[in-house]
Amino acid sequence: MPVSVYKSGGLHFVRFSVNAKPRRAAFVVGDFTAFMKPIELAFCGGDYCAYVSLPPGKYRYRYIVDGEVVLDEGPVEGGYNVLVLKGPLRRLGNAGRLFRAVYSVFVDRFDCKRQGGPRDRLGGDLEGVKRRLGYIRSMGFDAIYLSPVFRAMSYHRYDVVDYFNVDDDLGGNEALRGLIEEAHRAGVKVVLDMPIHHTGSGHPAFAKALEGDPEYSRWYYIYGGDYEKFMDVKRMPKLDVKFAGEWIKGVLLYWSSAGVDAFRIDVAAGIPPWFLWDLRQFLNKPLIAEVWGDPFLWRGAVDGVMNYPVWEKLIEFLNGGSGEELANVLKRQMALLPRRFLENSWLFIGTHDTPRAATLLKGDPEKIKAALVFIYTWIGTPMVYYGDEAGLEGGPDPDNRRCMDWGREAVFGDFLRRLSEIRMKPRRVVAGRDGLSYYDENFEVEIFNEPKRREGVLSGDYFSIRRR
Repeated sequence: MPVSVYKSGGLHFVRFSVNAKPRRAAFVVGDFTAFMKPIELAFCGGDYCAYVSLPPGKYRYRYIVDGEVVLDEGPVEGGYNVLVLKGPLRRLGNAGRLFRAVYSVFVDRFDCKRQGGPRDRLGGDLEGVKRRLGYIRSMGFDAIYLSPVFRAMSYHRYDVVDYFNVDDDLGGNEALRGLIEEAHRAGVKVVLDMPIHHTGSGHPAFAKALEGDPEYSRWYYIYGGDYEKFMDVKRMPKLDVKFAGEWIKGVLLYWSSAGVDAFRIDVAAGIPPWFLWDLRQFLNKPLIAEVWGDPFLWRGAVDGVMNYPVWEKLIEFLNGGSGEELANVLKRQMALLPRRFLENSWLFIGTHDTPRAATLLKGDPEKIKAALVFIYTWIGTPMVYYGDEAGLEGGPDPDNRRCMDWGREAVFGDFLRRLSEIRMKPRRVVAGRDGLSYYDENFEVEIFNEPKRREGVLSGDYFSIRRR
C-alpha cells in the first residue's frame, strides 16, 4: 500500500492506495480529514486510490478498509502512519486575469506536411508549434491552447486511447515537454485540451468494461447492449466521473507535473460542476470549461468558460441583428456571474467547433476587425483560433479545420498586437438596434452593424476606440 508523493507549485500531491479490493468501502483518514472519513478510495485501474493535495507539514493517516484499521509500512505514531512533507509554506491560488490573450492551435492542421481529406491526419506536430512560437508571441499572445495531443483514434484526438502518452505522430511525450519548456522561455503559457467527458471506444478500460469487468464497467454507462456516448458517436463512450474520478485526477496531475499551466475541459457541460470544483481545488491549476449554454451552474466550479452565448449574439449583431440582444446577454452575465469568472472566460470570433469568422462575416475585413475589437475590450480573455489572424475561411466542422496557409499574410496580426496593448475594465453597456457602446475611465468603445466611421485611437467602418 505505497504512498506516492509528487510536488509542484507549493503543493504536495499524495496518492494513497490499497491493493486489496474492499468488499464494501475503503477510506483514508487523518488530521487532514479532521480524523473523519470523507475521502473514499476508488478503483483507479489495478488498485484502489485517492489523490489528495496538501501543503508542507507533518500528517498522521491510516486506512479504514471494510471497517478495519489498516496501516502502511513505515513510522507509526499513536496508531497512525506518519507522513512528512517538506518545503516552505506559501499562499496558494490564482488572482486576477490568468492570460492576456490566448492563441488556439489545432495541432494536426497548424503545420501540415501532407495532402489528404478533411478527416485525415495531415502531419501537423508539436515541433511545428514550437517553431512558430515567435510568430505567436509577436501578436501579443501570452498563452497557447492546444487541441488534444494524446494517442487517439482520429485526427482530432478527442477519442483518446492513452492519456499518459502523446501521440507518436505529434512527436511523443518529449515533444510536448520540449514545447512547454520553449514556450515558458518565451513567456507563453500552455493550456492543454482535456477530453475527460468521454474516452475513445478503443481505450483499454472501455474494452474491459464491455467484457463485463465489474470495476471498469462502473466507469461507463453500459446498459441493454448499448452505452451513453458523446453526441451519439459510438467511438466516444461517456465516463462516469463518480467512479472514474480518482483516475481522472491522476491523468491531470501527470500533465500538470510536466509543466502544463492550465486545462481546457472538453464537453464540460456534461460533467457535474461538483466534480470540476473538486478537480480544480485538487490541482490548484486553472480550468476553463467548454459550456455552450448558460454558464451559471459552473460559475463557482471553474475559473471560466468558453463564452459561446456571447459569440452567437456577436456574430448575429454584426450580420445585421439587434445590438440590444447582444447587450441583454452581456448585462445578464454581468449581473449573475462573478467578475473574475467573466474576466477569465474566453471570448472569440470562432473555434474549431464553429464556422470561421471570415465565412460567417462574408469576408468583410472591417467586420472581422470589429469582432476582434469586441473580444479584446469587453470583459473576458480574448482567444483567437489559428488562421483567423489571416482571414482563413471555413464552414462547419471539418471545413473549419483547414491547414494553416503559411503563404498567406497575417493581415490582422499587427491589429491584434495593437489591441493587446489596450487595457479596459468596462462596467456598463448601452445598446440600440444598430450599435452598442461601453467604456471605463480610459476608453470608450463603439461597435456598429452598419458603416459609421468615427475617429479614435483605433477606428474602422464598424468600430471605434476613443480615449475619454
